[in-house]
Amino acid sequence: MAGCLQDDDPDAGDDEDWEPAETIRYIVPYDEGGGTDVYARGIVESLTDAMDQDIQVDNVPGGGGLNGFGELYGSDPDGHTIAGSATPLEVPPQMLDDPGFDQRELEGIANIGRSTWCLIVNEEYEGEVETFEDVREMHNSGEWNSIGIQEPGSPQDIMTLLAKHGEGYAEEYDWQWEDRVQYTGTGPIAEAVTSGEVPCGIGTDAGTEPDVSAGGVYPVCTFWSEGTEVYPDIPSVTDEGYPDMDFISGVTRGLYAPPDTPDGVIQELTERVEEATQDERYEEWSDDTGNPIFYEGPEEANASIDDAFEEMEELEIVDLIEEHS
Repeated sequence: MAGCLQDDDPDAGDDEDWEPAETIRYIVPYDEGGGTDVYARGIVESLTDAMDQDIQVDNVPGGGGLNGFGELYGSDPDGHTIAGSATPLEVPPQMLDDPGFDQRELEGIANIGRSTWCLIVNEEYEGEVETFEDVREMHNSGEWNSIGIQEPGSPQDIMTLLAKHGEGYAEEYDWQWEDRVQYTGTGPIAEAVTSGEVPCGIGTDAGTEPDVSAGGVYPVCTFWSEGTEVYPDIPSVTDEGYPDMDFISGVTRGLYAPPDTPDGVIQELTERVEEATQDERYEEWSDDTGNPIFYEGPEEANASIDDAFEEMEELEIVDLIEEHS
């Protein structure tokens, strides 16, 4: 009788009652101050309580996010190492240069938010440069030479290349920038714009918001056609009459575990992340910053990466990058 009453679920076992037993390492594959870092630090207090363990946020920048993903990929699949993402930011770098692993093998835990790419400008131009059209004219007239972006294959790289060289985009945008200065994330880009190292740059709304609030830079537009809750008063490029770039201008904030993490561990992790997303402290952070938050489960987190690869391949983005970067 006892044997007949046993659970026949093949995923059942020790892992279904998994509990975090030590500090959890939360890898952020970008510099401090970027959007992925901002989201990590926004949820860390709530997540610490949900996990009933300390959370150590560990910035591992470089490689377009792949340095941090590589550390996650090689970590023990025991639930004590997770990483944040900025999909599709990490996808083109893998397509351009094989890092020795495939991020599609990572185990999705949850999606917890979404960001958009915004154009920020040094405060000395406030009142003179207020729209994307103004930025475009500064470059096209030769008054500005440069713009701050991330590495080859980043969304900023792709967006600026499309606006100057891309079929179906260059004719409308005609954005004749001369030099693109490359940084490892939104945080360094915002610092460079604030210091005047570059007159403008592209970063996520989440990552630029602290610098905008502190002064020194201001946002002029977003590349996401639906706008941004962080800066509700700025136009999108499509508001100004330019073609949308929505396939690359939105960022999903996901959480992932190493490959082969047991299903029971993933289930416990995602339930605790869901609990953290419903914590009033995380909701207050969202209200204060304008950064949208929500919860989607492992299936949606895995689909975010898979769908991004499919879309990049269909649009032959690698060819565009290799020809012009």
